[in-house]
Amino acid sequence: MNKFKIIKSMLMNLPVSLTMSFVAQWINIRHGHMPHFDWGSMAVSFCFSYFIAFLIAFFIPADQWGFALAEKCNAKRGTWAFDILVNLVVNTVFCVIMTAVMHTFTACVLGGLPLSTLPSGFAEMIGPVWISCFIVSLLTQRPAMNLAKRLCGMKN
Repeated sequence: MNKFKIIKSMLMNLPVSLTMSFVAQWINIRHGHMPHFDWGSMAVSFCFSYFIAFLIAFFIPADQWGFALAEKCNAKRGTWAFDILVNLVVNTVFCVIMTAVMHTFTACVLGGLPLSTLPSGFAEMIGPVWISCFIVSLLTQRPAMNLAKRLCGMKN
């Protein structure tokens, strides 16, 4: 396995999975699906989402698709424009899959709701989750990449 890819995936998905778990719980409270914030529920959601996020990052080449888009738009590496374009693709892939998987896990598997709730649950979550994860991943992607490179003995 590629050590850099593993470390990069772990570092980049940590803040995004935490954000997604927090935002999803906040939305569930706001919509009356939960009575109050629950640290245990947050921990279960975070652990599961972190694992799934790692699998997404490791097996789906969303970052390569994002690089291709940024290069097609003539954005220069190391600029905010490049980071935003890459993040648009990566965050969209991540959030679409994660929102569907997390609803299925938390509401259907843990909560006993039928799979027929997936479309409405997805629609309720995708906007706030996408926006919050986009902001967090945009702000953390450069530091996470730099730290991953340092930990793997690579030049920045």
